[in-house]
Amino acid sequence: MSDVPLRLLGPLEVIDASGAAVDIGSPRHRETLAALAVDAGRVVSTDMLLDRVWGENGRGGTLANLQAVISRLRARLRDAGVPAEIVTAPPGYRLELALDAMDAHHLASGVEEARTALASGDVGGAQQHLGAALDWWRGEPLADVPQMFARAEALRLEGIRLTGEELAAELDLRAGDAAAAVTRLQDLSVQHPLRESVRGQLMRALYLAGRQADALQEYADLRTRLVEELGVDPGPAVQRLHQQILEQDPALRPAHAPAPRPDTRPDPRPSEHRPSRIPSTDLLGDLVGRDRDIDYLLELLRSPTSRLVTVTGVGGCGKTRVALAVARAAEDHFGDGVTLVPLAPLRDPTAVIPAIAHAVGVAEGGDPFAALLELLRDREQLLLLDNAEHLVDAWPEVATLAAACPGLRILVTSRIPLRVRGEVLYPLSPLDQQAAAHLFVTRAATVAPTAAPLPDDPAVVQLCQRLAGIPLAIELAAARVRLLRPADIVARLDHVMAAEGARDLPPRQRTMRAAIDWSFELLSPAEQAAFPRLAVFVGGFDLDAAAAVLADLDGDALALVDALVEQSLVVAEPLGDSGPRFRLLEPVAQYALTRLPAADERLARDAHLRHFTGLAAHYEPSLRGPGTVETLTGIEREHANMVAAIEWSLASGQPDEGGWLGWHLWLFWWVRGTLREGRRLMAAVLADATDDRVRVRSGAVAAALAFAQGDLDFAREHWRIASDLARRTGDAEGLPYAYGGIGLVALAEDDLDTAVAVFTETIGLTEVAGLGGEWLWTLSHVWLGTVELLRGDPSRAAALVDDALAAGRRRHDPLAVYIALFTAIQVSVVRGDFERARAQIAEGVALSQETGDHANLAYLLESLAVVESLDGEGDLARVGVLRGAAAELRAGAGGNVYGYYRPDEALIEQASAAARASRGPSYDDDVASGRTLTVEEMAALAGA
Repeated sequence: MSDVPLRLLGPLEVIDASGAAVDIGSPRHRETLAALAVDAGRVVSTDMLLDRVWGENGRGGTLANLQAVISRLRARLRDAGVPAEIVTAPPGYRLELALDAMDAHHLASGVEEARTALASGDVGGAQQHLGAALDWWRGEPLADVPQMFARAEALRLEGIRLTGEELAAELDLRAGDAAAAVTRLQDLSVQHPLRESVRGQLMRALYLAGRQADALQEYADLRTRLVEELGVDPGPAVQRLHQQILEQDPALRPAHAPAPRPDTRPDPRPSEHRPSRIPSTDLLGDLVGRDRDIDYLLELLRSPTSRLVTVTGVGGCGKTRVALAVARAAEDHFGDGVTLVPLAPLRDPTAVIPAIAHAVGVAEGGDPFAALLELLRDREQLLLLDNAEHLVDAWPEVATLAAACPGLRILVTSRIPLRVRGEVLYPLSPLDQQAAAHLFVTRAATVAPTAAPLPDDPAVVQLCQRLAGIPLAIELAAARVRLLRPADIVARLDHVMAAEGARDLPPRQRTMRAAIDWSFELLSPAEQAAFPRLAVFVGGFDLDAAAAVLADLDGDALALVDALVEQSLVVAEPLGDSGPRFRLLEPVAQYALTRLPAADERLARDAHLRHFTGLAAHYEPSLRGPGTVETLTGIEREHANMVAAIEWSLASGQPDEGGWLGWHLWLFWWVRGTLREGRRLMAAVLADATDDRVRVRSGAVAAALAFAQGDLDFAREHWRIASDLARRTGDAEGLPYAYGGIGLVALAEDDLDTAVAVFTETIGLTEVAGLGGEWLWTLSHVWLGTVELLRGDPSRAAALVDDALAAGRRRHDPLAVYIALFTAIQVSVVRGDFERARAQIAEGVALSQETGDHANLAYLLESLAVVESLDGEGDLARVGVLRGAAAELRAGAGGNVYGYYRPDEALIEQASAAARASRGPSYDDDVASGRTLTVEEMAALAGA
């Protein structure tokens, strides 16, 4: 067997031409490649990729991060010479590679080729195909990718592998090698002890190997297990086989005719003349965005390992519609047909089995379960049980039915898992953005043909995002287009969601509220009390946050959240390094807030504020020392909650609490360029705060963020007010943060004498406050070094910056280090030491990229452009690219975060002029090329 470039049958592997494994990066890179590989050759939308890899609105699940991951994957594949390419194909990406470049394709095609060969009587050829196919198996498919899409793909591939193993055992028997069949089947029977087709094959193989007593014992073991675990006897086929072994029936000897399929059931009987028992959905319009879900569910139902498949999801996400489409598509695959059993009208769990019996034609009277077993044991049939969530006590019997009937498949729709053995869960996600917009405009066109909006209308995009891609919510909103524009629907979303939809819908689906009411009424009293409180979270929450908000309620937070996840009212995101995380889809959160009494809301929001203030205080020291990158990631994950907590502090008359939270958070705002929002919040805190320490800090933060926005007048005034207040009240810690800012304004306005005096005093103030060698002490040295460089004393500047670098490195503080490096680079350029400047730039770029500080990265790229123009060994062709990249970064940085940087503008313009003279018209192309680079490509350009 030769290697293929992409291997899914086991942990994900990429193999180069030499057969060596390629390092494709972090787990996130592997997960993204897997998300493309399961649909190789087909376009996967960006929304779908974000949902598969990060989960909807998951932490870090931004378009920029996805683009960065794709860029790195492209580079790794290209550098390794792997014949696979990730191409941009609206509305997303496509993994282009030959199908035979994946081991999963060889497995599936080999099993099918073996069947074809055996059908023509070529046992040897079938063995060859099957042996080659099964040799590709290395273990659980995509074993290192935990997301749901990978688990569903793994289940499908495991079903193909099991089918192949059963067929291989039959081929061993055809070839007269009963011992090999026994070995193979014994392994399978351990993995699937209740699978009657495997145990039956093993009985026959043992008999043909001359081990009749062992074959009979295998039957006895199977019967004991079925009786003890399921309360049933083996099926008629295995019972007949047992009798044949007792009688030593010659018919057990292998024949030369083509074998039946490995599950020992006959091919489905033609169904083209049998009328469908599944109601038509033609009048409901096209089913949008669900092709892949339907394909996956069909694959699951064909697999011998998934007899009971449950489609779960929040109310209104389209479970019934998808299940009906699957049932329609599956009719030709089940010789005894497909039967729909609506369960919504039932209220008594004991009525489920009689309802199934009635639907499949069992006569009334007697024991319906026994009659169903008798009828279905030899049938190939699909049952669709719709709306099962309110009948939980019925499912052990249904699971027993599925286990006892080899040809039976049961497809269930439910807002909660059934939690029975053998159940295969398929969570149905809401629609991605593209499909949601298409559904909205399609349905809108049916009610207002002349006024239907376009799918790229910003109001449509916003509306579909607000509705979280839930089809029922989207259809209800689209029905209002006859009266309202999409922007008006967004503005009146609560009223629109309360309006009724089509009269022929079941009552529970006529409004979004009714759809969720159905789930809410199924909750226990404790769950009904907990669910509305979780609506105070914004952007998701973890178990610690949930425990804080639910602390005064009865019951364990984990148990309550787990129950709400089962009810599909809370969404569990893919498990990441930080542990489990949860969220409410926005329509569900809107509903939950209507169930939250004012007193309970106050308790929940106060607890939310306390929790996230404490979390921000916990994170804050790491922003200036070890763990900065992880801390930035953690704050970004919770930033929406922290902003909501500050806003609640203002709305509820607790501005001091919000002020402390903002004080712990301000450096994150600065690094991430979230200037406008941070300034707005802290200015509001400053206006209402009563604690002088909070007024000092909120004033200092508002001034710092205004300075980064270029508003020097506001910054000067508020830094001065804050520093005066700090001196009057003896706030030694707050004073240097406020007073040092006055020096930054002076530096920005070229008042170098004032800047020197303020920075020198600020260094002393930090030492008085016990902050010597810490963050502000370090930056004050950098700022003072910048002034000395501007005054023409590079030696004094170098000494100050070296002290700052030493302090930053001692504290393992990447932010302070790369800020100091910028001035150090300028010193190296003045001294003509371009080799050292390049090394410093590469280090600064790597740290900026690691922390996601694009504003700083822009300055470093421009510094490199200067070095390229001045260094005799420089490359003028890189100057335009670097300047274009810097301009693109600066355009998205949200302000002049590093207003105290004083790059030599004359040198920058001189570099551009030299490059333009050298490159001619190509210089403009260089600049344009730089603007198109990803952040990772920019960093690579700078040598990081």
